[in-house]
Amino acid sequence: MSGGFSRNRRALVSAGDKMIFVKEVDVDLLPDDGERELAWLKKDYEVTQLLQKLHPQYVVDWAKLASDGYVLITSSYTSADGWLWRPPAEKSVAERYISAVVAAVRELEKTELSHAVIEELYLQPFVATELGLDDGIDRVIADADIRRQLIDNYQTLLPEQSEVNQRRCQKMMELLSRSDELADISVRAKEFAKQTEDCFNHSDVRSDNLAFNPQTGELKLVDWNWASYVLQGSGATEFLVDMARHGHDVTPWLGELNAEMLASFVGFFLIRSLKPPLKPGDNLRQMQALSAAVAYDLLQSMCRSQS
Repeated sequence: MSGGFSRNRRALVSAGDKMIFVKEVDVDLLPDDGERELAWLKKDYEVTQLLQKLHPQYVVDWAKLASDGYVLITSSYTSADGWLWRPPAEKSVAERYISAVVAAVRELEKTELSHAVIEELYLQPFVATELGLDDGIDRVIADADIRRQLIDNYQTLLPEQSEVNQRRCQKMMELLSRSDELADISVRAKEFAKQTEDCFNHSDVRSDNLAFNPQTGELKLVDWNWASYVLQGSGATEFLVDMARHGHDVTPWLGELNAEMLASFVGFFLIRSLKPPLKPGDNLRQMQALSAAVAYDLLQSMCRSQS
């Protein structure tokens, strides 16, 4: 199966009269023994088990960890049964989809867990520190060669993009020539690390990890291995950046965004889009470069709406 950025093997498998989803840690695809991937798979399973009791509407109906922890088996949500794994193309359906996800992450934010459970499931906060104290934006500011390489990469991306993303790439190239504005973004990003992380979140709310059924309005989130406690609005912010990157107008939801998180996204994604150098067709690096451009564009939109 395609989609996502992990190196796990994934497949839909026929099991009698139904389909099941299988995700396997294959050490042959990894440079090591897969210890990290096995820990992620275990966390995905255990968080799913917990949420089946607290928020069953937002997780798979059932899950099983098998083969000594190397295989996760879950219920499947297929297109044949009306489920979408990509942002809906039709505007009215897309609006329902966005509203459903924003409502879900808001509800998940209210989840209260004991310190023991947080420790056991590795749900400790990390997002604000990792993003807010990331030195990506400062490396961009300090190194003219990095800025030139980023501009070259955006010029390479331009021909492949939609009109709205071409505009965002152009704006990012212009930003990379303005040291004062880059410095302002750096200051704002560091403010993100000072905010309180007391809201539960999936921490990777993107369309790759969401199944939506337009007929029933049901929503399922998968891949819970990044789940943690975060700042309010983090889930909506990462999701709305993803939606905007896919070409959807998220203006009605600007009030859901965390401005400091957007500022931190700029440098975080910019510097990672260079590891390794971006190439056409490299989906992960392209996603990171576009996410930086979208975050900057949405940050500007927020500032305009508040002025």
